[in-house]
Amino acid sequence: MTTETTLRPDQLRTFIASVLKRLDVPAEDAGIVAGCLVFAHLRGFDTHGLPCLAGYVECLEQGRIKARPDLRIERPMPWTVLVDADNGLGQIAAYRAMQLAVEAAGTLGVGAAAIRRSNHFGAASCYSTLALPKDCIGIVTSNAAAAAAPFGALEQLLGTNPLSVAVPTLNAPPFVIDMATTEGSRKKVRQALQRGVPLPAGWAVDRDGNPTTDPLAALDGVMLPFGGMKGSAVTLLLDILAGVLTGAEFGGRVLSVLTNQERESGNGNFMLVLKVDSFLPAAEFKARMDEELARVRALKPVKGIKEVIYPGYKEHFTEAARREQGIPLPAAVVEEARQFGERHGVAFPMTTE
Repeated sequence: MTTETTLRPDQLRTFIASVLKRLDVPAEDAGIVAGCLVFAHLRGFDTHGLPCLAGYVECLEQGRIKARPDLRIERPMPWTVLVDADNGLGQIAAYRAMQLAVEAAGTLGVGAAAIRRSNHFGAASCYSTLALPKDCIGIVTSNAAAAAAPFGALEQLLGTNPLSVAVPTLNAPPFVIDMATTEGSRKKVRQALQRGVPLPAGWAVDRDGNPTTDPLAALDGVMLPFGGMKGSAVTLLLDILAGVLTGAEFGGRVLSVLTNQERESGNGNFMLVLKVDSFLPAAEFKARMDEELARVRALKPVKGIKEVIYPGYKEHFTEAARREQGIPLPAAVVEEARQFGERHGVAFPMTTE
Protein backbone atom coordinates (compact mmCIF):
# COMPACT_ATOMS: atom_id res chain seq x y z
CA MET A 1 0.00 0.00 0.00
CA THR A 2 1.49 3.32 -1.05
CA THR A 3 2.19 5.92 1.63
CA GLU A 4 2.50 8.82 -0.79
CA THR A 5 0.40 10.53 -3.42
CA THR A 6 2.15 12.36 -6.24
CA LEU A 7 0.48 15.39 -7.83
CA ARG A 8 1.47 17.74 -10.60
CA PRO A 9 2.06 21.29 -9.36
CA ASP A 10 -0.97 22.57 -11.29
CA GLN A 11 -3.24 19.93 -9.72
CA LEU A 12 -2.21 20.94 -6.22
CA ARG A 13 -2.44 24.65 -7.03
CA THR A 14 -5.98 24.23 -8.39
CA PHE A 15 -7.13 22.24 -5.35
CA ILE A 16 -5.78 24.79 -2.85
CA ALA A 17 -7.21 27.76 -4.73
CA SER A 18 -10.61 26.05 -5.07
CA VAL A 19 -10.83 25.39 -1.33
CA LEU A 20 -9.92 28.98 -0.51
CA LYS A 21 -12.46 30.36 -2.99
CA ARG A 22 -15.17 28.27 -1.29
CA LEU A 23 -14.22 30.12 1.88
CA ASP A 24 -14.90 33.47 0.20
CA VAL A 25 -11.27 34.30 -0.61
CA PRO A 26 -11.22 36.28 -3.91
CA ALA A 27 -9.93 34.28 -6.87
CA GLU A 28 -6.78 36.40 -7.32
CA ASP A 29 -5.89 36.14 -3.63
CA ALA A 30 -6.61 32.41 -3.60
CA GLY A 31 -4.25 32.02 -6.54
CA ILE A 32 -1.47 33.89 -4.71
CA VAL A 33 -1.78 31.71 -1.60
CA ALA A 34 -1.98 28.52 -3.66
CA GLY A 35 1.09 29.55 -5.64
CA CYS A 36 3.08 30.19 -2.46
CA LEU A 37 2.14 26.84 -0.90
CA VAL A 38 3.02 24.96 -4.09
CA PHE A 39 6.29 26.92 -4.30
CA ALA A 40 7.20 25.58 -0.86
CA HIS A 41 6.66 21.99 -2.02
CA LEU A 42 8.63 22.55 -5.21
CA ARG A 43 11.60 23.80 -3.21
CA GLY A 44 11.38 20.91 -0.74
CA PHE A 45 9.91 22.89 2.19
CA ASP A 46 7.07 20.39 2.57
CA THR A 47 6.07 21.57 6.05
CA HIS A 48 5.19 24.98 4.56
CA GLY A 49 2.94 23.73 1.77
CA LEU A 50 -0.32 21.79 1.93
CA PRO A 51 0.04 21.04 5.68
CA CYS A 52 -0.45 24.78 6.34
CA LEU A 53 -3.77 24.85 4.51
CA ALA A 54 -5.70 22.94 7.19
CA GLY A 55 -4.87 25.67 9.72
CA TYR A 56 -5.76 28.43 7.29
CA VAL A 57 -9.09 26.74 6.52
CA GLU A 58 -9.96 26.49 10.22
CA CYS A 59 -9.06 30.15 10.80
CA LEU A 60 -11.14 31.27 7.82
CA GLU A 61 -14.08 29.12 8.94
CA GLN A 62 -13.96 30.65 12.41
CA GLY A 63 -13.32 34.19 11.21
CA ARG A 64 -9.89 34.42 12.87
CA ILE A 65 -8.40 35.37 9.49
CA LYS A 66 -10.29 37.68 7.13
CA ALA A 67 -11.11 36.17 3.74
CA ARG A 68 -11.45 39.65 2.20
CA PRO A 69 -9.07 41.98 4.04
CA ASP A 70 -8.99 45.67 3.28
CA LEU A 71 -5.30 45.89 2.40
CA ARG A 72 -4.15 49.45 3.04
CA ILE A 73 -0.99 50.49 1.23
CA GLU A 74 0.85 53.76 1.80
CA ARG A 75 3.95 55.17 0.08
CA PRO A 76 5.48 57.69 2.52
CA MET A 77 8.56 57.88 0.26
CA PRO A 78 9.05 56.80 -3.35
CA TRP A 79 11.13 53.78 -2.25
CA THR A 80 9.07 52.64 0.76
CA VAL A 81 5.79 50.79 1.10
CA LEU A 82 3.80 50.46 4.32
CA VAL A 83 1.11 47.76 4.32
CA ASP A 84 -1.65 47.16 6.85
CA ALA A 85 -2.62 43.55 6.09
CA ASP A 86 -5.95 43.85 8.00
CA ASN A 87 -5.56 40.35 9.47
CA GLY A 88 -5.73 38.63 6.10
CA LEU A 89 -3.82 35.62 4.85
CA GLY A 90 -0.13 36.42 5.21
CA GLN A 91 0.80 35.46 1.66
CA ILE A 92 -1.43 38.12 0.13
CA ALA A 93 0.19 41.12 1.83
CA ALA A 94 3.71 39.68 1.51
CA TYR A 95 3.44 38.92 -2.21
CA ARG A 96 2.00 42.30 -3.11
CA ALA A 97 4.37 44.25 -0.87
CA MET A 98 7.38 42.49 -2.34
CA GLN A 99 6.17 43.21 -5.87
CA LEU A 100 5.94 46.91 -4.99
CA ALA A 101 9.39 46.88 -3.39
CA VAL A 102 10.87 45.25 -6.51
CA GLU A 103 9.13 47.85 -8.67
CA ALA A 104 10.59 50.69 -6.58
CA ALA A 105 14.07 49.15 -6.74
CA GLY A 106 13.82 48.93 -10.52
CA THR A 107 13.33 52.68 -10.68
CA LEU A 108 15.28 54.00 -7.70
CA GLY A 109 17.84 51.26 -7.03
CA VAL A 110 16.33 50.34 -3.65
CA GLY A 111 12.88 49.39 -2.41
CA ALA A 112 11.62 48.51 1.05
CA ALA A 113 8.33 47.26 2.45
CA ALA A 114 6.99 47.03 5.99
CA ILE A 115 3.90 44.96 6.83
CA ARG A 116 1.84 44.95 10.02
CA ARG A 117 -1.29 43.09 11.20
CA SER A 118 -0.44 40.04 9.10
CA ASN A 119 -0.36 36.27 9.65
CA HIS A 120 1.80 33.24 8.86
CA PHE A 121 3.11 33.69 5.30
CA GLY A 122 4.69 30.30 4.53
CA ALA A 123 8.13 29.96 2.95
CA ALA A 124 9.98 33.29 3.02
CA SER A 125 11.87 32.52 -0.19
CA CYS A 126 8.57 32.66 -2.10
CA TYR A 127 8.93 36.45 -1.80
CA SER A 128 12.70 37.00 -1.82
CA THR A 129 12.99 35.15 -5.14
CA LEU A 130 10.57 37.62 -6.76
CA ALA A 131 13.59 39.93 -6.95
CA LEU A 132 15.70 37.58 -9.06
CA PRO A 133 14.12 38.10 -12.52
CA LYS A 134 14.68 41.85 -12.14
CA ASP A 135 18.40 41.43 -11.33
CA CYS A 136 17.78 42.45 -7.74
CA ILE A 137 18.79 41.06 -4.37
CA GLY A 138 15.73 40.30 -2.23
CA ILE A 139 15.79 40.22 1.58
CA VAL A 140 12.69 39.10 3.50
CA THR A 141 12.16 38.76 7.24
CA SER A 142 9.26 37.97 9.53
CA ASN A 143 8.64 37.62 13.22
CA ALA A 144 6.53 34.88 14.75
CA ALA A 145 4.84 33.68 17.91
CA ALA A 146 7.17 33.31 20.89
CA ALA A 147 8.85 29.91 20.83
CA ALA A 148 12.53 30.62 21.48
CA ALA A 149 14.50 32.08 24.34
CA PRO A 150 17.23 34.67 23.87
CA PHE A 151 20.68 33.31 24.71
CA GLY A 152 20.94 32.52 28.42
CA ALA A 153 17.18 32.80 29.12
CA LEU A 154 14.67 30.06 29.95
CA GLU A 155 11.54 31.95 28.93
CA GLN A 156 10.11 32.28 25.44
CA LEU A 157 10.28 35.74 23.91
CA LEU A 158 11.36 35.38 20.26
CA GLY A 159 9.82 33.53 17.35
CA THR A 160 11.51 31.17 14.95
CA ASN A 161 11.75 34.37 12.87
CA PRO A 162 12.58 33.34 9.29
CA LEU A 163 15.12 35.05 7.07
CA SER A 164 15.42 34.70 3.31
CA VAL A 165 17.95 36.31 0.99
CA ALA A 166 17.93 35.69 -2.77
CA VAL A 167 20.85 36.75 -4.98
CA PRO A 168 20.81 36.46 -8.79
CA THR A 169 23.44 34.54 -10.76
CA LEU A 170 24.34 34.16 -14.42
CA ASN A 171 24.31 30.38 -14.99
CA ALA A 172 24.66 28.87 -11.52
CA PRO A 173 21.59 28.07 -9.41
CA PRO A 174 20.76 31.30 -7.54
CA PHE A 175 21.99 31.80 -3.99
CA VAL A 176 18.86 31.58 -1.82
CA ILE A 177 18.87 31.47 1.98
CA ASP A 178 15.57 30.40 3.56
CA MET A 179 15.89 29.52 7.20
CA ALA A 180 14.42 29.81 10.64
CA THR A 181 16.73 31.57 13.05
CA THR A 182 16.21 28.83 15.59
CA GLU A 183 18.06 25.54 15.14
CA GLY A 184 14.84 24.07 13.74
CA SER A 185 11.35 25.33 12.93
CA ARG A 186 8.32 24.53 15.07
CA LYS A 187 6.70 22.90 12.07
CA LYS A 188 9.59 20.45 11.85
CA VAL A 189 9.19 19.70 15.56
CA ARG A 190 5.50 18.93 15.04
CA GLN A 191 6.40 16.83 12.01
CA ALA A 192 8.87 14.83 14.13
CA LEU A 193 6.17 14.34 16.77
CA GLN A 194 3.74 13.00 14.16
CA ARG A 195 6.38 10.65 12.77
CA GLY A 196 7.52 9.49 16.18
CA VAL A 197 11.16 10.40 15.60
CA PRO A 198 13.55 12.33 17.87
CA LEU A 199 14.82 15.82 17.20
CA PRO A 200 18.48 16.53 16.46
CA ALA A 201 20.46 17.40 19.57
CA GLY A 202 20.73 21.11 20.25
CA TRP A 203 17.34 22.12 18.90
CA ALA A 204 15.50 22.65 22.17
CA VAL A 205 15.41 22.45 25.96
CA ASP A 206 12.49 21.25 28.07
CA ARG A 207 10.54 23.42 30.49
CA ASP A 208 13.25 22.95 33.14
CA GLY A 209 16.06 23.99 30.80
CA ASN A 210 17.39 20.49 30.13
CA PRO A 211 18.51 19.63 26.57
CA THR A 212 15.92 17.40 24.90
CA THR A 213 15.39 15.49 21.68
CA ASP A 214 11.76 14.68 22.58
CA PRO A 215 9.46 16.69 20.25
CA LEU A 216 6.69 16.86 22.88
CA ALA A 217 9.08 18.17 25.52
CA ALA A 218 10.42 20.67 22.98
CA LEU A 219 6.95 21.99 22.24
CA ASP A 220 6.38 22.38 25.97
CA GLY A 221 9.82 23.93 26.43
CA VAL A 222 11.93 26.40 24.47
CA MET A 223 13.49 26.35 21.01
CA LEU A 224 17.11 27.47 20.81
CA PRO A 225 18.47 30.13 18.44
CA PHE A 226 21.05 28.90 15.96
CA GLY A 227 24.67 29.66 16.74
CA GLY A 228 24.30 30.44 20.43
CA MET A 229 24.77 34.08 21.38
CA LYS A 230 25.35 35.22 17.77
CA GLY A 231 22.23 33.50 16.46
CA SER A 232 20.26 34.95 19.34
CA ALA A 233 21.37 38.43 18.26
CA VAL A 234 20.20 37.79 14.68
CA THR A 235 16.82 36.46 15.87
CA LEU A 236 16.33 39.56 18.02
CA LEU A 237 17.35 41.81 15.11
CA LEU A 238 14.67 40.25 12.90
CA ASP A 239 12.03 40.90 15.59
CA ILE A 240 13.18 44.53 15.63
CA LEU A 241 12.99 44.88 11.83
CA ALA A 242 9.76 42.91 11.32
CA GLY A 243 8.03 43.94 14.54
CA VAL A 244 9.33 47.09 16.18
CA LEU A 245 10.04 48.97 12.94
CA THR A 246 6.86 47.99 11.09
CA GLY A 247 4.37 48.74 13.86
CA ALA A 248 3.49 45.04 14.21
CA GLU A 249 3.50 43.11 17.48
CA PHE A 250 6.96 42.31 18.88
CA GLY A 251 8.82 41.13 21.97
CA GLY A 252 6.74 38.03 22.63
CA ARG A 253 3.39 39.64 21.79
CA VAL A 254 2.95 37.94 18.40
CA LEU A 255 0.45 35.09 18.81
CA SER A 256 -0.09 31.97 16.74
CA VAL A 257 -3.23 32.45 14.69
CA LEU A 258 -3.60 28.66 14.61
CA THR A 259 -3.93 28.24 18.37
CA ASN A 260 -4.95 31.50 20.03
CA GLN A 261 -8.54 32.64 20.34
CA GLU A 262 -7.73 36.00 21.93
CA ARG A 263 -6.97 38.43 19.11
CA GLU A 264 -5.17 38.90 15.82
CA SER A 265 -1.77 37.25 15.70
CA GLY A 266 -0.07 40.53 14.75
CA ASN A 267 2.81 39.24 12.61
CA GLY A 268 5.08 41.74 10.89
CA ASN A 269 7.31 41.49 7.82
CA PHE A 270 10.19 43.59 6.55
CA MET A 271 11.50 43.43 2.99
CA LEU A 272 14.44 45.09 1.28
CA VAL A 273 15.28 44.98 -2.43
CA LEU A 274 18.56 46.16 -3.99
CA LYS A 275 19.05 46.63 -7.73
CA VAL A 276 22.50 45.18 -8.40
CA ASP A 277 23.35 47.54 -11.24
CA SER A 278 23.19 50.38 -8.73
CA PHE A 279 26.64 49.08 -7.81
CA LEU A 280 27.92 47.00 -10.74
CA PRO A 281 26.54 46.19 -14.20
CA ALA A 282 24.16 43.26 -13.70
CA ALA A 283 26.00 40.95 -16.10
CA GLU A 284 29.30 41.59 -14.35
CA PHE A 285 27.80 41.08 -10.91
CA LYS A 286 26.14 37.81 -11.89
CA ALA A 287 29.33 36.50 -13.49
CA ARG A 288 31.17 37.31 -10.27
CA MET A 289 28.46 35.46 -8.33
CA ASP A 290 28.97 32.41 -10.54
CA GLU A 291 32.69 32.55 -9.82
CA GLU A 292 32.09 32.88 -6.09
CA LEU A 293 29.73 29.91 -5.98
CA ALA A 294 31.97 27.81 -8.24
CA ARG A 295 34.78 28.33 -5.75
CA VAL A 296 32.49 27.10 -2.97
CA ARG A 297 31.51 24.03 -4.98
CA ALA A 298 35.16 23.23 -5.76
CA LEU A 299 36.18 22.96 -2.11
CA LYS A 300 37.18 19.56 -0.76
CA PRO A 301 34.42 18.20 1.52
CA VAL A 302 35.05 16.96 5.04
CA LYS A 303 34.61 13.29 5.86
CA GLY A 304 30.97 12.24 5.72
CA ILE A 305 29.92 15.04 3.35
CA LYS A 306 29.49 14.06 -0.30
CA GLU A 307 29.90 17.53 -1.81
CA VAL A 308 30.07 21.15 -0.77
CA ILE A 309 26.96 23.10 -1.73
CA TYR A 310 25.53 26.52 -0.92
CA PRO A 311 22.08 27.83 0.07
CA GLY A 312 19.60 27.34 -2.77
CA TYR A 313 21.65 24.75 -4.67
CA LYS A 314 19.76 21.66 -3.50
CA GLU A 315 16.40 23.43 -3.69
CA HIS A 316 17.08 24.42 -7.32
CA PHE A 317 17.37 20.80 -8.38
CA THR A 318 14.52 19.67 -6.14
CA GLU A 319 12.28 22.17 -7.90
CA ALA A 320 13.37 20.97 -11.34
CA ALA A 321 12.72 17.34 -10.41
CA ARG A 322 9.32 18.01 -8.86
CA ARG A 323 8.15 20.07 -11.80
CA GLU A 324 8.89 17.08 -14.00
CA GLN A 325 8.00 14.18 -11.69
CA GLY A 326 5.35 15.71 -9.45
CA ILE A 327 5.10 16.64 -5.77
CA PRO A 328 5.08 13.75 -3.27
CA LEU A 329 2.56 14.10 -0.44
CA PRO A 330 2.42 11.83 2.65
CA ALA A 331 -0.78 9.84 3.22
CA ALA A 332 -1.66 11.71 6.43
CA VAL A 333 -1.41 15.10 4.70
CA VAL A 334 -3.52 13.85 1.80
CA GLU A 335 -6.20 12.44 4.10
CA GLU A 336 -6.45 15.69 6.03
CA ALA A 337 -6.77 17.60 2.75
CA ARG A 338 -9.44 15.22 1.47
CA GLN A 339 -11.49 15.83 4.60
CA PHE A 340 -11.49 19.62 4.57
CA GLY A 341 -11.85 19.57 0.79
CA GLU A 342 -14.98 17.43 1.02
CA ARG A 343 -16.31 19.70 3.76
CA HIS A 344 -16.25 22.55 1.25
CA GLY A 345 -17.28 20.60 -1.83
CA VAL A 346 -13.82 20.31 -3.43
CA ALA A 347 -12.58 16.87 -4.40
CA PHE A 348 -8.93 16.08 -3.86
CA PRO A 349 -7.26 15.44 -7.24
CA MET A 350 -6.32 12.00 -8.45
CA THR A 351 -2.68 10.98 -8.33
CA THR A 352 -0.56 11.54 -11.45
CA GLU A 353 0.50 7.90 -11.34
